[in-house]
Amino acid sequence: RVGSGSDHVAAVHRYHTVWTEVDVETRLETLSEIWADDGVYLDPDVPEGVVGQKALSDLIDASVAQFPGLVITATSDVAVLGDRAWYRWRASTRDGETFEGTDFFEFDAEGRIQRLTDFFDP
Repeated sequence: RVGSGSDHVAAVHRYHTVWTEVDVETRLETLSEIWADDGVYLDPDVPEGVVGQKALSDLIDASVAQFPGLVITATSDVAVLGDRAWYRWRASTRDGETFEGTDFFEFDAEGRIQRLTDFFDP
């Protein structure tokens, strides 16, 4: 079934929480529900992207290791247009570094995230 706008908003919120989930098995369980098996994540640091739930989980682990105390806060509501959505966020680290960006999501026919393109603000 095609996901509804509220389903997409819920998937985005659940995706947001995987960035703070320290238990890998719990993170992978959530990703298995919201992330397509061949879902792609791209950002300026990973322009070639990572594919699949395990690769995304590994990327999250590496990011948390690179930025100790990483906290990501949504700075906008999730906007949905058909099978796409976006929201803005701010990240901060334990040492006070902050950066912001926008996540653009595309969903598959089952309402799982098929592609996420993450832009960092200049």
